[in-house]
Amino acid sequence: MKKGTDRAVDGASKGTFKRLAAYIRHYKTLYAGLGIITLVKIGLSLSIAWFLALVTNAAVYGSEQSWPTLLMIGGGILVGEVIVHYADQVLRTKASASIRKDLREDTLNHILRLPAKCTDKHHSGEFLSRMTSDNQAVGEAMGTTLFGLISNPLLALGAFIYLLTISWPMALLCFAMGPVMILIGGLTGKAIRRSAAGQQEAIGEATVYLQDVFGAPSVVKAYGMERRTFTAFLQRSREIFGWEMKSARIQGGSASASAFAGNLMFVGAIVAGAYLVHIGNITVGSMLAFIQLMNYLVMPFTVLPSMWAGMQQGLGAADRIFKVTDAPAETEELLEDNAAVESLQELRLENLSFSYDTEGGNETENEQTHEGKGLKDVTLTAKAGETVALVGESGGGKTTLFKLLLGMYPPQSGRMLLNGEDARQMDLGQQRSHFAWVPQEAHLFSGTIRENIADGKPEASGQEIERAAKMAEAHDFILEFPEGFDTKIGERGARLSGGQRQRIAIARALLRNAPVLLLDEATSALDNESERKVQQALEQLKKGRTTFVIAHRLSTIQGADRIIVMEKGRAAETGTHAELMTLRGRYFDLYQAQLRETQAEHLDTVPVS
Repeated sequence: MKKGTDRAVDGASKGTFKRLAAYIRHYKTLYAGLGIITLVKIGLSLSIAWFLALVTNAAVYGSEQSWPTLLMIGGGILVGEVIVHYADQVLRTKASASIRKDLREDTLNHILRLPAKCTDKHHSGEFLSRMTSDNQAVGEAMGTTLFGLISNPLLALGAFIYLLTISWPMALLCFAMGPVMILIGGLTGKAIRRSAAGQQEAIGEATVYLQDVFGAPSVVKAYGMERRTFTAFLQRSREIFGWEMKSARIQGGSASASAFAGNLMFVGAIVAGAYLVHIGNITVGSMLAFIQLMNYLVMPFTVLPSMWAGMQQGLGAADRIFKVTDAPAETEELLEDNAAVESLQELRLENLSFSYDTEGGNETENEQTHEGKGLKDVTLTAKAGETVALVGESGGGKTTLFKLLLGMYPPQSGRMLLNGEDARQMDLGQQRSHFAWVPQEAHLFSGTIRENIADGKPEASGQEIERAAKMAEAHDFILEFPEGFDTKIGERGARLSGGQRQRIAIARALLRNAPVLLLDEATSALDNESERKVQQALEQLKKGRTTFVIAHRLSTIQGADRIIVMEKGRAAETGTHAELMTLRGRYFDLYQAQLRETQAEHLDTVPVS
């Protein structure tokens, strides 16, 4: 079984490197330049050994070359070393940075095109880990590590050829160390890659956990979760430590074995060289050159195992990145900023059905039921200017219907018609251009208030943005900030209250001015007075537009043109408020239950005389 696993690892390594080679080909000139510099760098290193022989022989035996000439040669070598090392470092960094840049951009490009069924199954921290630590590891492997794996064997080969000109028996003896070092690297390389993969996975899990904690500090404090949170993180932190120590033991064993073999060979070669000088086979200068060349021969083989480990870590990181980018995307290209269409006369759903089980998804918004998940044969027609309210208990399919309208998930059967055109014949950008969505929880981005509102219409003028803010009853509180519309709201709008964030989200939807509004409890976070004002603004906005409203407070949707009671993914009842009350079915029961709750709350607030 282990041999089969090792073969699989080898095959994966080759396939992964082949894919990374496609990125390298984008920078052929840069890598070719690095190759030339590498050869020059090796030549200069070998020339130092030659220069040592010249100077030593000149001092011991006398030389035809004058000392000024020797000094000029030495100075030229040193200047060349400075220039080449500088160029080598800059170009290696540029190669690493270039690969990281391209891979980072390609990864985000693909993540943005992933369907909801994929992103719902993964925590955002996983994607963040792929974009940061894994990306860094791949860039390092494709720059410094890759050229280290190329230049060190070439340096060893050059030193070996030079050694042959001094004493071929000793050169062969020294070079015999190479296979020993390669064997050490081969024995530890696969173990290092597996250990590095475990370490990166543990780091990814810790990143996910920390992102959750840092995203909700108030919840942690309010529920006294500090100690429990720290204890939970300790487990993850110590798992990372365990993997790091495992990697350290493997790499330490490899490095110590390499150092022992190298030093043993080095000491033996020095003793042999001294003996050859003693019997007169080589000069003192040749011996010093031989010692320097031994450094060039021993050192590359000593560092190769650790470099190979770095390459394995980089390939493991690339595997995790490619696992994300190999997931099927919902579009071939990134969607453009589609402006909202001007009008929609009719939206019709015909026997629309959808199942999360079929999608292999992970429903996270309480749309699950014992009998099934999703929607079953939903049929309805909504005209321009009509308001359709969706009510019912959690898990009934209300949010799922919104996801299908927005094209987050494709229906398994049935169809959606927009002005008689099948949505399946449209691209996703065209389908979504019909809608403006206000979710129950406002999703804002770091930046200014102006930028967040302008997300509804990027080309909007300042007057349009202010008008949308006024309609959403957000204008007054925005101007209370010293920076006004240019106020930075912090991560996820941390500087704003829940009601303020919701009004910014409503302003964003108002600015989009789409013919269909999707309101998912859009006023749930507002106080009574703000809710009244926003409802007035929404009533104005609804004119001539189709509006779908998810509502839990039934008193807010009594004026809807159609109320649909969703249960277990089906439209259990449909009608106006009056019709459904007369029917005395499920809607009647829900309404009466809420009425009793409201009356009880009112009695609790009446002061006792």
